[in-house]
Amino acid sequence: MKTAKTNRLAMCIKTALLSTALGGAAFTSGHALAQSGDAADNIERIAVTGIRASNKENLNNKRYADGILDAINAEDIGKFPDQNVAESLQRIPGVTIQRQFGEGAGVSIRGAGLDLTLTTLNGQNVASTGWFVLEPAKRSFNYELLPSELVGKLEVYKSSQADLAEGGVGGTVVVKTRKPLDLDTGTFYGSVEGQYQSDSGETDPQLSGLYSWKNEDENFGFLVSAVKQQRSLQRQGNEAFWEWGAGPVGFTQDRDRQSLNATFQYQPTDSLELVLNVIDMEMDANNTNYALWLTQADTSWGAGETTAWIGGNGTAPTIGTQAAGPLNVAFYQARPREASMKSDVIDLTLNYSTDDYDLTIQVGDTSSTGGTDFEMVVDDGTGGTPIVNGTYDFTNGNQTWSLPNLDIASYDPGSLVMGQGAAFNKTPKTDDETYAQFDVLFNVDYGPVESIKTGVKFSKHETTSRQFFFDQADGFDNRISTSGLSLGTYDVGAGNYQIQQFDAEALKAWAKASIVGQTEDLGTYSGIEEDNFAIYAMANYSTDGIRGNFGVRYVTTDATSNYYLDDVYTSTEADYAELLPSFNMTMDLQDDLLLRFSAARVMARPQYDDMYVNPSPVGANDDTPNNQFWIIGNVGLAPFVSNQFDLGLEWYFNDDSLLSATLFKKDVKNFVTINEYTASQDEIQFQGVLRPDETEWTVQEKDNGKAAEIEGVELQYQQDFGNGFGTIFNYTYTDTKADEDTFTDANSVLSDSSRHSYNVSGYYETDDFQVRVSYNWRSEYMLRESGAYGNRLHDDFGSLDLTAIYSVTDNIDVRFAVNNLTEESSVQKGNNNFQTNYSGFARGFPLYEYEMARRITAGVLVRF
Repeated sequence: MKTAKTNRLAMCIKTALLSTALGGAAFTSGHALAQSGDAADNIERIAVTGIRASNKENLNNKRYADGILDAINAEDIGKFPDQNVAESLQRIPGVTIQRQFGEGAGVSIRGAGLDLTLTTLNGQNVASTGWFVLEPAKRSFNYELLPSELVGKLEVYKSSQADLAEGGVGGTVVVKTRKPLDLDTGTFYGSVEGQYQSDSGETDPQLSGLYSWKNEDENFGFLVSAVKQQRSLQRQGNEAFWEWGAGPVGFTQDRDRQSLNATFQYQPTDSLELVLNVIDMEMDANNTNYALWLTQADTSWGAGETTAWIGGNGTAPTIGTQAAGPLNVAFYQARPREASMKSDVIDLTLNYSTDDYDLTIQVGDTSSTGGTDFEMVVDDGTGGTPIVNGTYDFTNGNQTWSLPNLDIASYDPGSLVMGQGAAFNKTPKTDDETYAQFDVLFNVDYGPVESIKTGVKFSKHETTSRQFFFDQADGFDNRISTSGLSLGTYDVGAGNYQIQQFDAEALKAWAKASIVGQTEDLGTYSGIEEDNFAIYAMANYSTDGIRGNFGVRYVTTDATSNYYLDDVYTSTEADYAELLPSFNMTMDLQDDLLLRFSAARVMARPQYDDMYVNPSPVGANDDTPNNQFWIIGNVGLAPFVSNQFDLGLEWYFNDDSLLSATLFKKDVKNFVTINEYTASQDEIQFQGVLRPDETEWTVQEKDNGKAAEIEGVELQYQQDFGNGFGTIFNYTYTDTKADEDTFTDANSVLSDSSRHSYNVSGYYETDDFQVRVSYNWRSEYMLRESGAYGNRLHDDFGSLDLTAIYSVTDNIDVRFAVNNLTEESSVQKGNNNFQTNYSGFARGFPLYEYEMARRITAGVLVRF
């Protein structure tokens, strides 16, 4: 090896930085076995067992990486900072998360949006399908499925390099699992905990365990880990579908999540290693929506008189949207569902090292099934009960109602009517990828170039979304009496509201008894077949005080969208190719002061749901008139492509502390936009049934929009004060700019992008006790969906979290954790950047508000 590299290794050993100090320079993709990483592993291994040690190792990962990287290491087995991996990632500068139903589900990096974050598991994609009926087919990973107990380390790459898989315009998250030869033989970990959720009032069990073994020669071992968690979730809030009505709603779900990981590692010689990793992750997610809709009497087709307006004064052309007025009828509704998702991974990796080169071959398959397995809807058997002298008032930024002659807690329609046809269905999804990757690193002596790495990767990806209608027996009476079905009252709404809860299990049993078969709606069948190929070359260089890498990655994609047109199976094809150069440099201005610069062209493929060519009808024959959307995808969408630059300064003023600032800029093109227009029934080839008052469609066609700019600054401060106390603070300013015609709401900001976000954490640690308090906050951001939920502005959101661990003995810990201590609510408002009449998407209209639960977890952790 070069002298400079040897000196760097010596410095790493001297400061006890170990494997990742040089592993980042040679194999930052996280799945190859670099020679420098092997050398460090053979010399010394640090046992990370506390907050301070974990934070120090996080800094070491960042300091000795060639690119711009942040990392989170597990303090010990079972001591990941959060039980949800996404909620741990939000503590990294520039990272924000979205919470679905009170739990982190998606990650956005530097304002680029969830869809532009790539998440890999041990360097490869994980097939993923969602459980939620309205969740579209996307490439983004569903973090709800990944228990933190399976994770040993997280790396977040904000700069790119040639050996890093394409897909992360915002950044790339690499999730790494453990290997048995890294642990002592006979290592055991187990936990028994209970989680209390303030909305449901339920306490649910959470169990996990891990066992690792290796032989006396330490050349073969296996690791088995398992997690089983239950969660009784309840989300209550207010929703508006304007102009029609609004009301207090509730969502209840029983989550049963289980995961199993088995890893086998064989290292017969110092040069050869084989690792087989098998992971099974499953979640049952049966759920029910409850609502009491309070409809308007002052619709544009009604006779009531509006008393207040938002975004206008009630006269043309600036009429605005009704904000206060009379009510029409109360309308009870429930939607019982059965849902699930499952992801499997089988991965085989071969690493072979010599003095001259290191070879890695990785092959595997990942598959996923999921979606809604059963959905039904029951509506108010009265068709709607008049609300005498009832009014609504949304002028104060919230949804409030005056119901002088209606006690909604005791309201019982007497009977419920079950929706049939398209309203009685299942929507299964599949996702599958087979991959093969070959990487080789050559140790060379070409001046400052120490090694050259090259490789190829091929993957074949297939995804499908389907819908089946349940056929029912002739003569089935779809009306059921509510007598004997009531389970009492149920908390709903953002406020102190209750409505009757009718037995969802009894309703499902009644509906299932009518099923005699099923019929696929071929008009909604959607499938994507995609062949992806990548080849790259990258040089790692190091001179006195300067190190880094440069290279180029070439990517090709051949995509086919499969669908039915007039019941005839057909396909549409498209292809594209991209050349992705990258350059990373780190300069030692002083021993403790680093200057970083990176430049790269990166790409991310469009979402599968946007690529589905066949039209997807949404909102047809539901409870809202003229609420039907005809959504048309485009397999020929170009990939998101970004030219991006980073410039950072990092001061490590002691081994445990950091002060840094990083400027970043991204020029991103090919954002997906929606061309929206109205069409009559005659112009739409819809083969289903419409309500008599559904007279026209809103057509939404996917296309590539114009470019956008993202620029900002990240500030980070971390310090261990040496007396048990320490702090971590980071702040990110992000400014995004797009043309107003990129999105149908005409706002120039990108989706999921907050202008300001910060995290502040403080901790205290002794030999027996540790406590950490964190507050994470982000400013308002746009949420954008096709269909009825539409584009809206999410208010700023902050979450206060606490974790405390007391070590009873060297082997037994007691853990206590609280998430969202202050029970912050999720508030979403209309935000169209143009005059909007008779629509809840008018700026400032209170569309949705959900109360978010406090989660309290307590239990015992045992390790040997």
